[in-house]
Amino acid sequence: MISSEIRQKHAVSVVSTDALGAVLEDVLGPDAAPDLYVLSRFAEMPLAERLESLMKDPAELIHYVRRESHVVWRAVEAYVRRESSEGRDLLVEGVALLPELIGRIEDLPHRVVFVGNQAGDHKENIKRYAEETGHDWMRGASDQYVEAFSVFVNRMSAYIEQEVKKYGFQYIEIDKRALEDVVEEVARSLGLSGK
Repeated sequence: MISSEIRQKHAVSVVSTDALGAVLEDVLGPDAAPDLYVLSRFAEMPLAERLESLMKDPAELIHYVRRESHVVWRAVEAYVRRESSEGRDLLVEGVALLPELIGRIEDLPHRVVFVGNQAGDHKENIKRYAEETGHDWMRGASDQYVEAFSVFVNRMSAYIEQEVKKYGFQYIEIDKRALEDVVEEVARSLGLSGK
């Protein structure tokens, strides 16, 4: 969402960790990279079990995200290094970007900003964005599932904010701010304003 807005306003290539993860899934099977499929197994659980897990213990899902992120990071890092070696700017977005992983690429010039949402009630924002975006995977999700997912987003954002402090990166809280304001702050933080 934010990366799409930045791509439209600034001359920068954008890649999603979801896209790179999907490519890896097409190339690597579950035997070669079992952690790449942990979230797929979560998604295949019966809805009632997923809801219970999201509401009861989001830490379990955060653990799954971290495991998958470590596998996807191999493709992210290779892609970033390739673009850098060819002199191209690149914006990478996605949940697979963990502060602990980005901290490993100190040899490449980069700017990093993490965006999260720890607002007490941001499920309406999730629902609105899903409805406004025809390809959003949350489109048509039940209110109960959106609520459970918003709890996960809240906890994942808190985890990321805590990790960001360890590694010295910037964290931007969305809260109830307008998307345009967040996009502009991210662009400024990445040095893209005025381009």
